[in-house]
Amino acid sequence: MTIRLVTDSASDLPETWIREFGITVVDLHVVEEEQRAVSTAAVGPEELAAVYEELLADPECTGVVSVHLSRQLSRTWESAADAATRFGGRVLVSDSQCAGMAFGAAVAQCAWAAQNGLGLSGVYDLAERLSRGALTYAAVESLDSLRRGGRISAIAAIFGSALAMRPVIILRKGSVELAAKARTTTKAHQRLRALAREETDRTDVLVVVHHHEAPERAEEMATEIRKETQFPERVIIVEFDEVLAWHLGPGAVGVSVTELFDPEFPILAPSPQADD
Repeated sequence: MTIRLVTDSASDLPETWIREFGITVVDLHVVEEEQRAVSTAAVGPEELAAVYEELLADPECTGVVSVHLSRQLSRTWESAADAATRFGGRVLVSDSQCAGMAFGAAVAQCAWAAQNGLGLSGVYDLAERLSRGALTYAAVESLDSLRRGGRISAIAAIFGSALAMRPVIILRKGSVELAAKARTTTKAHQRLRALAREETDRTDVLVVVHHHEAPERAEEMATEIRKETQFPERVIIVEFDEVLAWHLGPGAVGVSVTELFDPEFPILAPSPQADD
């Protein structure tokens, strides 16, 4: 008997993690017009209800914990909460209040804990604890993509683009805010690493370096972070999914930090070759 984990593609979970921990991922959608991405769309309640129904049809599944992208950034949480009402308390829904592997790492740890016997309420409480304490910093080339997607105020976007500044944003407790700015991409990455260091100085954390069309920058960031931590094996690289990438824009590099609740949790190295 076990609890199953459901999340959305904004968790950025690598396929190796999805398979190993038995996680179900539903895709957020990029909306295209004339072969050009123009917006993004949440997962609907009917789609999620069908996922929950299929999982609960397995006699070995005693419940579902569904963890999603911040409700301030997407309506997916609302869809999940709506769908969950149809299953008599067997589906619990958590608003991660964050994005990317900040909550993807929380979902993976919860799925592992469920595999090891943690019950429905325990898995839900762990998801709340881990994701609510997580955060993501990102250095972006401009705030234009976030402003286009309605994810940051026009005033902040104007401020961030002034004098060709490179902004560093933070996503924590549900909202996107401007954390710092720099005149060059190199200095923005230095500032990003300094901000993240305040979080990575905690010993029991899992660190994920994200990127969109910037693999060399991500590798450089990960290399520097590994030099600064006691646990370099806990620093991995994962690309932003297409929805987050659309909002952040090309060249974005991010760092997600999530508590590691049990040092025995197996941190799997993403394997793009195997995933393909």
